[in-house]
Amino acid sequence: MKKRVALLLVSLMILTTFSGIASAEGQKMVFWDKSEYVAEYNTIMKQKVEAFSAETGIEVEYVIIPSADQKQKLMAAIEAGNAPDLFMSDDMVCAEYVGMDQLANVTDVLDTLDLTDAAKNTAMVNGENYLVPLCYLAPGLYWRKDLWEAAGLDKPTTWQDLLEDAKAINDPANGVYALGFPMGASGGGDAESMMRALILAFGGVPVDAEGNVTINSPETLEALKFIASAYQQGLTPPDSITWDDSGNNSAYLAGTVGVVFNSGSIWSALKAEHPDLLAKTEVIAYPEGPAGRFVPGGANTFAIFKTGKNPDAAKEFVKYFLSDTQEYNTIIEAMGGMWQPVLNGLDDTDFWKDPLNAGWLANSKQVVRNFHPAPADAKANTAFASQLCVKAVQKIVIDNMDPQKALDELEADFKAVYEQ
Repeated sequence: MKKRVALLLVSLMILTTFSGIASAEGQKMVFWDKSEYVAEYNTIMKQKVEAFSAETGIEVEYVIIPSADQKQKLMAAIEAGNAPDLFMSDDMVCAEYVGMDQLANVTDVLDTLDLTDAAKNTAMVNGENYLVPLCYLAPGLYWRKDLWEAAGLDKPTTWQDLLEDAKAINDPANGVYALGFPMGASGGGDAESMMRALILAFGGVPVDAEGNVTINSPETLEALKFIASAYQQGLTPPDSITWDDSGNNSAYLAGTVGVVFNSGSIWSALKAEHPDLLAKTEVIAYPEGPAGRFVPGGANTFAIFKTGKNPDAAKEFVKYFLSDTQEYNTIIEAMGGMWQPVLNGLDDTDFWKDPLNAGWLANSKQVVRNFHPAPADAKANTAFASQLCVKAVQKIVIDNMDPQKALDELEADFKAVYEQ
């Protein structure tokens, strides 16, 4: 009897959830998805889209777009009055369209989902719910444990440990540098994320929780001096001061550096193409500084365009997709550690207990947004995308600028964004 009652309740829940689309024959929804490094994601998502269409009668136009083309295509569509209903990309990209008054509030969607507290925070932009998190994109510290073990050194746990260990590991004569830190202002996020992590760990705060520019502090100055010294001492390849986001990937996969900060893209490449190097690699926690440990990262998120033709159908699809926890977990695990779950109750699995994957989950638990602790708004996105901290380091290393002068100019650059 209890079993029958439970099944009846489940049936009623499903009917209630999708009652708004029960008579959806003839409707159409346009979904622009990001082309992922792991092709299996797009395959599974396409299957889920087709299942949703079959169940609801809503025709779905599913379009896969490379990340590099997303902004250009989306802006063209907005200008033409033809925005998609549903869009998936990283939270920094999606949040840009809040300031353009393009996105729908998604509180009604979030209320139906069992999201983690951190995921709920990621949904917020300008104090309102505009994004629906799909997954965390926690970065990790890729560590060549064989190099450290050969030098008789333990796993580095602090930024100072990492710098001191690097001096013992560094072997440029044999083509191996201890550190692989990109510092090119190329438009990517790897270098700026690393700089924000370092500044926060040293006690600096670029922009406080009220939106005040507070970066010009003794703590930030020490962080700038610290990272500049790695380049000045030759602990990272000479050209790394101008590397883009692919530079550290290439160097690590080539075996020419001992440490990099990166997302799961390197991990996937190691599994597929470099098993020997994978066996020598461990993904470990970000280093700790005097003020603690910070892991600046983001999430892939759904954004629903209120200017689209059928935002209501887009909301129903997102609820449909994220309410199927089994299918959701299949996608998360298919990404091989690159993605981490945003739903409660999915981290206590054999997949995440595997030491090869555990580091990713641990880092995802400590993720803060790339502009932490500043408010999530257009100014935060602009300041991060402008790679202001990266440019300050370049001034010290390439232009031999006095660190305090570089910091003064960094403060002025932040104020130009926040006080315009």
